[in-house]
Amino acid sequence: MNRHFAQVLVEQAPSPMKLEVLNVEYWPVIKEPAGISERHYAETETSFIVAGAGEIAVEGQATVKFTAGDLVTVLPETQCLWHVTAAIERHYCKG
Repeated sequence: MNRHFAQVLVEQAPSPMKLEVLNVEYWPVIKEPAGISERHYAETETSFIVAGAGEIAVEGQATVKFTAGDLVTVLPETQCLWHVTAAIERHYCKG
């Protein structure tokens, strides 16, 4: 099941083949503690959530939740709040 809200797409449990084609295992890894952070995206950023959970809020839109195993894509020119409810580890790719 995919959840799409204008500037944010969360793909639940993408296939192993898709992750391989995207070369997710070679993307840099970042760990983030629980908390809230404001973010602005100048370019598309895709993240594969390895561990943890949270939600992304874009003003005027429904909040979208993500959890371990999800592929999260945020489109360029998106201003949003990330609320990490359980510390996350994610692979990410910009552009």
